[in-house]
Amino acid sequence: MSLKLSRNKVNYLSSLVSRYIENNEELDYNADIGNIRLRIFHLIMDELRIFEQIELEAKERVKIQKRTVPEGSREWEILFRKYVSEELAKLGKLWD
Repeated sequence: MSLKLSRNKVNYLSSLVSRYIENNEELDYNADIGNIRLRIFHLIMDELRIFEQIELEAKERVKIQKRTVPEGSREWEILFRKYVSEELAKLGKLWD
C-alpha cells in the first residue's frame, strides 16, 4: 500500500517535471528553473510524508478494532483502505 520513494527517485521525478516546464513554450515562469525543481522536490516529499502519516493512523485504527483483525487479511485491507480514504477525503485529496 505504501508509496515509499527514495530521495533519488523523487529527485528524478522533480527533474522530469522541471525539464517539462523548461521545454514547454506554453508555460511561462519567472523563477530560476533550479529553484522550481527544488520546490517540486519538496512538494513531492511533503505529500509522501503526509501519506505515510495517514497510513500509520489508518493502521492504528484497524489495530484498535473491538475484534482482532489479522494484518494482511482481506478484512484488514478493506478497513485500511476505508480509513485511508476517509483521512484523505478530510484533506481534500483523492486516492485510488
